Amino acid sequence: MARIHVAGNSVLDVIVQGRAPAGPVVDGWGANVNVLTEPVVAALGGCGAASAYVLGRLGHSVTLSTNIGDDAFGSLIQSWLHAAGVVLRPPADPSVASATHLIYVLGSNRQSSYWQGNRVDWKAGFAADAPEWFVATGYGAVVAEDVQQLIPVCARLRVADTRVLFDPSPWFADRVSVAEMLALWTEIDVLTGTQDELSHWLPGIDDALALAQAVVDHGPWLAVVKCGPEGAVWATDEEAGVARAQAVRGSSVGAGDCFNARLIDGLARGEVPGAAVAAAVRMASDLVREGRGVLGVLPPEGGGR
Repeated sequence: MARIHVAGNSVLDVIVQGRAPAGPVVDGWGANVNVLTEPVVAALGGCGAASAYVLGRLGHSVTLSTNIGDDAFGSLIQSWLHAAGVVLRPPADPSVASATHLIYVLGSNRQSSYWQGNRVDWKAGFAADAPEWFVATGYGAVVAEDVQQLIPVCARLRVADTRVLFDPSPWFADRVSVAEMLALWTEIDVLTGTQDELSHWLPGIDDALALAQAVVDHGPWLAVVKCGPEGAVWATDEEAGVARAQAVRGSSVGAGDCFNARLIDGLARGEVPGAAVAAAVRMASDLVREGRGVLGVLPPEGGGR
Protein backbone atom coordinates (compact mmCIF):
# COMPACT_ATOMS: atom_id res chain seq x y z
CA MET A 1 0.00 0.00 0.00
CA ALA A 2 1.05 3.62 -0.46
CA ARG A 3 2.81 6.06 1.85
CA ILE A 4 0.50 9.08 2.00
CA HIS A 5 0.97 12.39 3.77
CA VAL A 6 -2.17 14.45 4.34
CA ALA A 7 -2.16 18.15 5.25
CA GLY A 8 -5.46 19.68 6.30
CA ASN A 9 -7.69 20.47 9.22
CA SER A 10 -9.15 18.28 11.95
CA VAL A 11 -12.59 19.12 13.30
CA LEU A 12 -14.92 17.59 15.86
CA ASP A 13 -18.38 17.66 14.27
CA VAL A 14 -21.17 17.79 16.85
CA ILE A 15 -24.43 17.02 15.05
CA VAL A 16 -27.70 18.05 16.71
CA GLN A 17 -30.87 16.74 15.05
CA GLY A 18 -34.58 17.03 15.72
CA ARG A 19 -36.87 19.46 17.54
CA ALA A 20 -38.56 19.60 20.90
CA PRO A 21 -41.71 17.44 21.03
CA ALA A 22 -45.05 19.20 20.82
CA GLY A 23 -46.90 19.86 24.05
CA PRO A 24 -46.11 21.39 27.42
CA VAL A 25 -42.67 21.19 29.03
CA VAL A 26 -42.69 18.50 31.72
CA ASP A 27 -40.51 17.19 34.57
CA GLY A 28 -39.60 20.62 35.81
CA TRP A 29 -37.54 21.72 32.81
CA GLY A 30 -37.64 25.42 32.18
CA ALA A 31 -38.98 27.14 29.09
CA ASN A 32 -35.37 27.80 27.97
CA VAL A 33 -34.62 24.06 27.57
CA ASN A 34 -35.08 22.47 24.14
CA VAL A 35 -35.66 18.73 24.62
CA LEU A 36 -34.28 16.95 21.56
CA THR A 37 -35.99 14.04 19.84
CA GLU A 38 -32.70 12.59 18.52
CA PRO A 39 -29.40 11.92 20.32
CA VAL A 40 -26.47 14.27 19.78
CA VAL A 41 -23.77 12.67 17.61
CA ALA A 42 -20.03 13.41 17.63
CA ALA A 43 -18.24 12.70 14.35
CA LEU A 44 -14.79 13.07 12.84
CA GLY A 45 -14.70 16.09 10.55
CA GLY A 46 -12.11 18.15 8.77
CA CYS A 47 -10.94 17.71 5.18
CA GLY A 48 -7.56 16.49 6.42
CA ALA A 49 -8.48 14.21 9.32
CA ALA A 50 -11.52 12.64 7.66
CA SER A 51 -9.64 11.69 4.49
CA ALA A 52 -6.64 10.49 6.52
CA TYR A 53 -8.92 8.28 8.61
CA VAL A 54 -10.46 6.58 5.57
CA LEU A 55 -7.05 6.10 3.91
CA GLY A 56 -5.71 4.54 7.11
CA ARG A 57 -8.70 2.22 7.36
CA LEU A 58 -8.07 1.17 3.77
CA GLY A 59 -4.61 0.00 4.77
CA HIS A 60 -2.29 2.78 3.65
CA SER A 61 0.60 4.19 5.68
CA VAL A 62 -0.76 7.63 6.54
CA THR A 63 0.78 10.63 8.27
CA LEU A 64 -1.19 13.79 8.99
CA SER A 65 -0.10 17.36 9.63
CA THR A 66 -3.02 19.29 11.01
CA ASN A 67 -4.25 21.95 13.40
CA ILE A 68 -5.39 19.56 16.13
CA GLY A 69 -5.09 20.58 19.77
CA ASP A 70 -4.25 18.36 22.72
CA ASP A 71 -7.49 19.31 24.49
CA ALA A 72 -10.54 17.19 25.30
CA PHE A 73 -11.96 17.41 21.78
CA GLY A 74 -8.53 16.85 20.25
CA SER A 75 -8.04 13.74 22.38
CA LEU A 76 -11.26 12.27 20.99
CA ILE A 77 -10.15 13.04 17.42
CA GLN A 78 -6.74 11.52 18.12
CA SER A 79 -8.33 8.30 19.40
CA TRP A 80 -10.21 7.84 16.11
CA LEU A 81 -7.12 8.59 14.03
CA HIS A 82 -4.97 6.26 16.13
CA ALA A 83 -7.49 3.44 15.63
CA ALA A 84 -7.09 3.92 11.86
CA GLY A 85 -3.29 3.81 12.10
CA VAL A 86 -2.86 7.51 11.25
CA VAL A 87 0.30 9.08 12.69
CA LEU A 88 0.19 12.77 13.65
CA ARG A 89 3.29 14.58 12.46
CA PRO A 90 3.96 16.84 14.32
CA PRO A 91 2.00 15.74 17.41
CA ALA A 92 -1.00 17.64 18.74
CA ASP A 93 -0.27 21.06 20.16
CA PRO A 94 -1.29 21.44 23.84
CA SER A 95 -1.57 25.22 23.40
CA VAL A 96 -4.23 24.96 20.65
CA ALA A 97 -8.01 24.64 20.98
CA SER A 98 -9.23 22.09 18.43
CA ALA A 99 -11.59 23.19 15.68
CA THR A 100 -15.22 22.41 16.49
CA HIS A 101 -18.26 22.47 14.20
CA LEU A 102 -21.74 22.47 15.72
CA ILE A 103 -24.20 21.32 13.07
CA TYR A 104 -27.93 21.79 13.66
CA VAL A 105 -30.11 19.65 11.39
CA LEU A 106 -33.89 20.00 11.19
CA GLY A 107 -35.36 18.08 8.25
CA SER A 108 -33.70 19.34 5.08
CA ASN A 109 -32.50 22.53 6.81
CA ARG A 110 -29.00 22.82 8.22
CA GLN A 111 -27.33 25.56 10.20
CA SER A 112 -23.99 25.52 11.95
CA SER A 113 -21.57 27.29 14.25
CA TYR A 114 -17.84 26.85 13.59
CA TRP A 115 -14.78 27.44 15.76
CA GLN A 116 -12.11 27.41 13.03
CA GLY A 117 -9.11 26.58 15.16
CA ASN A 118 -5.54 27.30 14.09
CA ARG A 119 -4.03 27.39 10.63
CA VAL A 120 -2.36 24.39 8.98
CA ASP A 121 1.40 24.40 8.37
CA TRP A 122 1.80 22.97 4.86
CA LYS A 123 5.56 22.53 5.28
CA ALA A 124 5.32 20.40 8.44
CA GLY A 125 5.32 16.67 8.95
CA PHE A 126 7.32 15.26 6.06
CA ALA A 127 9.63 12.31 6.69
CA ALA A 128 13.12 11.99 5.23
CA ASP A 129 11.72 9.93 2.37
CA ALA A 130 9.15 11.69 0.20
CA PRO A 131 5.65 10.15 0.36
CA GLU A 132 4.13 8.56 -2.70
CA TRP A 133 1.09 10.85 -2.36
CA PHE A 134 0.57 14.26 -0.81
CA VAL A 135 -3.01 15.36 -0.10
CA ALA A 136 -3.78 19.03 0.59
CA THR A 137 -7.22 20.51 1.18
CA GLY A 138 -8.68 23.92 1.91
CA TYR A 139 -9.97 24.74 5.38
CA GLY A 140 -11.82 27.47 7.23
CA ALA A 141 -8.87 29.59 8.33
CA VAL A 142 -7.02 29.87 5.00
CA VAL A 143 -5.47 33.16 3.90
CA ALA A 144 -3.57 34.23 0.78
CA GLU A 145 -0.33 33.03 2.35
CA ASP A 146 -1.56 29.44 2.22
CA VAL A 147 -1.34 29.29 -1.56
CA GLN A 148 2.06 30.99 -1.49
CA GLN A 149 3.30 28.25 0.84
CA LEU A 150 1.65 25.40 -1.04
CA ILE A 151 3.16 26.16 -4.45
CA PRO A 152 6.83 25.49 -3.50
CA VAL A 153 5.85 22.52 -1.29
CA CYS A 154 3.99 20.83 -4.16
CA ALA A 155 6.73 21.70 -6.67
CA ARG A 156 9.43 20.20 -4.47
CA LEU A 157 7.44 17.01 -3.85
CA ARG A 158 6.71 16.46 -7.54
CA VAL A 159 10.43 16.64 -8.28
CA ALA A 160 10.75 13.73 -5.83
CA ASP A 161 8.06 11.80 -7.79
CA THR A 162 5.34 12.41 -5.21
CA ARG A 163 1.87 12.72 -6.72
CA VAL A 164 -0.21 15.60 -5.38
CA LEU A 165 -3.98 15.78 -4.89
CA PHE A 166 -5.52 19.14 -4.04
CA ASP A 167 -9.11 19.96 -3.14
CA PRO A 168 -9.59 23.73 -2.75
CA SER A 169 -12.99 23.32 -1.03
CA PRO A 170 -15.01 26.56 -0.79
CA TRP A 171 -12.58 28.27 1.56
CA PHE A 172 -10.04 29.76 -0.84
CA ALA A 173 -12.69 31.66 -2.80
CA ASP A 174 -12.30 35.45 -2.38
CA ARG A 175 -9.23 34.94 -0.18
CA VAL A 176 -6.71 34.45 -2.98
CA SER A 177 -6.66 35.70 -6.55
CA VAL A 178 -7.57 33.56 -9.55
CA ALA A 179 -4.00 33.97 -10.85
CA GLU A 180 -2.56 32.61 -7.59
CA MET A 181 -4.91 29.64 -7.59
CA LEU A 182 -4.18 28.75 -11.22
CA ALA A 183 -0.45 29.00 -10.51
CA LEU A 184 -0.93 26.35 -7.81
CA TRP A 185 -2.80 24.11 -10.25
CA THR A 186 0.31 23.85 -12.43
CA GLU A 187 1.94 21.92 -9.55
CA ILE A 188 -1.02 19.53 -9.00
CA ASP A 189 -1.51 16.01 -10.38
CA VAL A 190 -5.12 15.47 -9.31
CA LEU A 191 -7.57 18.28 -8.62
CA THR A 192 -11.00 17.61 -7.11
CA GLY A 193 -13.86 19.86 -6.07
CA THR A 194 -17.55 20.51 -6.51
CA GLN A 195 -18.82 22.28 -9.58
CA ASP A 196 -19.57 25.42 -7.59
CA GLU A 197 -16.09 25.41 -6.02
CA LEU A 198 -14.20 24.95 -9.26
CA SER A 199 -16.43 27.33 -11.24
CA HIS A 200 -15.24 30.14 -8.99
CA TRP A 201 -11.78 29.82 -10.58
CA LEU A 202 -13.00 29.12 -14.13
CA PRO A 203 -16.26 31.09 -14.42
CA GLY A 204 -18.71 30.82 -17.28
CA ILE A 205 -18.56 27.03 -17.76
CA ASP A 206 -21.96 25.57 -16.91
CA ASP A 207 -21.33 21.96 -17.95
CA ALA A 208 -19.48 19.85 -15.35
CA LEU A 209 -17.64 17.74 -17.94
CA ALA A 210 -16.48 20.82 -19.83
CA LEU A 211 -15.33 22.27 -16.51
CA ALA A 212 -13.25 19.17 -15.76
CA GLN A 213 -11.64 19.39 -19.19
CA ALA A 214 -10.89 23.09 -18.66
CA VAL A 215 -9.20 22.30 -15.33
CA VAL A 216 -6.91 19.82 -17.08
CA ASP A 217 -5.93 22.56 -19.53
CA HIS A 218 -4.49 24.46 -16.53
CA GLY A 219 -2.09 21.77 -15.41
CA PRO A 220 -3.53 18.79 -13.48
CA TRP A 221 -3.27 15.33 -15.03
CA LEU A 222 -6.71 14.38 -13.69
CA ALA A 223 -9.62 16.67 -12.80
CA VAL A 224 -12.67 15.38 -10.92
CA VAL A 225 -15.85 17.44 -10.46
CA LYS A 226 -17.99 16.15 -7.59
CA CYS A 227 -21.68 16.56 -8.43
CA GLY A 228 -23.30 15.55 -5.15
CA PRO A 229 -26.19 13.07 -5.48
CA GLU A 230 -25.65 12.89 -9.24
CA GLY A 231 -22.16 11.40 -8.92
CA ALA A 232 -19.00 12.85 -10.48
CA VAL A 233 -17.36 13.59 -13.81
CA TRP A 234 -13.68 13.37 -14.62
CA ALA A 235 -11.23 14.22 -17.38
CA THR A 236 -7.59 13.77 -18.38
CA ASP A 237 -5.77 14.96 -21.49
CA GLU A 238 -6.81 11.78 -23.27
CA GLU A 239 -10.22 10.74 -21.96
CA ALA A 240 -13.21 11.76 -19.87
CA GLY A 241 -16.18 10.13 -18.26
CA VAL A 242 -19.15 10.23 -15.92
CA ALA A 243 -19.72 8.15 -12.77
CA ARG A 244 -23.36 8.25 -11.77
CA ALA A 245 -24.56 7.74 -8.19
CA GLN A 246 -27.55 5.77 -7.00
CA ALA A 247 -30.17 7.82 -5.18
CA VAL A 248 -29.68 7.50 -1.42
CA ARG A 249 -31.03 9.31 1.62
CA GLY A 250 -29.03 10.33 4.65
CA SER A 251 -26.44 12.79 5.91
CA SER A 252 -23.84 14.00 3.43
CA VAL A 253 -21.45 15.19 6.17
CA GLY A 254 -17.99 13.85 5.24
CA ALA A 255 -18.99 12.54 1.81
CA GLY A 256 -16.52 14.70 -0.12
CA ASP A 257 -13.62 13.74 2.17
CA CYS A 258 -14.51 10.06 1.85
CA PHE A 259 -14.69 10.50 -1.94
CA ASN A 260 -11.18 11.97 -2.05
CA ALA A 261 -9.76 9.16 0.09
CA ARG A 262 -11.24 6.38 -2.04
CA LEU A 263 -10.11 8.16 -5.21
CA ILE A 264 -6.50 8.25 -3.97
CA ASP A 265 -6.76 4.65 -2.75
CA GLY A 266 -7.77 3.50 -6.22
CA LEU A 267 -5.18 5.53 -8.09
CA ALA A 268 -2.43 4.42 -5.68
CA ARG A 269 -3.33 0.79 -6.32
CA GLY A 270 -3.26 1.24 -10.09
CA GLU A 271 -6.92 1.69 -10.94
CA VAL A 272 -7.61 3.67 -14.10
CA PRO A 273 -9.31 7.04 -13.50
CA GLY A 274 -12.79 5.90 -14.49
CA ALA A 275 -12.71 2.94 -12.12
CA ALA A 276 -11.26 4.99 -9.25
CA VAL A 277 -13.87 7.74 -9.64
CA ALA A 278 -16.74 5.24 -9.85
CA ALA A 279 -15.55 3.48 -6.70
CA ALA A 280 -15.22 6.83 -4.92
CA VAL A 281 -18.83 7.67 -5.84
CA ARG A 282 -20.01 4.33 -4.44
CA MET A 283 -18.16 4.77 -1.14
CA ALA A 284 -19.43 8.34 -0.73
CA SER A 285 -22.97 7.06 -1.35
CA ASP A 286 -22.45 4.38 1.30
CA LEU A 287 -21.41 7.09 3.74
CA VAL A 288 -24.58 9.11 3.06
CA ARG A 289 -26.71 6.00 3.54
CA GLU A 290 -25.07 5.12 6.87
CA GLY A 291 -25.36 8.70 8.13
CA ARG A 292 -22.42 8.58 10.57
CA GLY A 293 -19.76 10.37 8.56
CA VAL A 294 -16.42 8.70 7.85
CA LEU A 295 -16.62 6.71 11.11
CA GLY A 296 -19.48 4.65 9.67
CA VAL A 297 -18.34 4.10 6.10
CA LEU A 298 -16.26 0.94 6.66
CA PRO A 299 -17.06 -2.16 8.75
CA PRO A 300 -14.98 -2.73 11.90
CA GLU A 301 -12.70 -5.22 10.16
CA GLY A 302 -11.91 -2.77 7.32
CA GLY A 303 -12.33 -3.36 3.63
CA GLY A 304 -15.35 -2.11 1.74
CA ARG A 305 -13.70 -0.83 -1.41
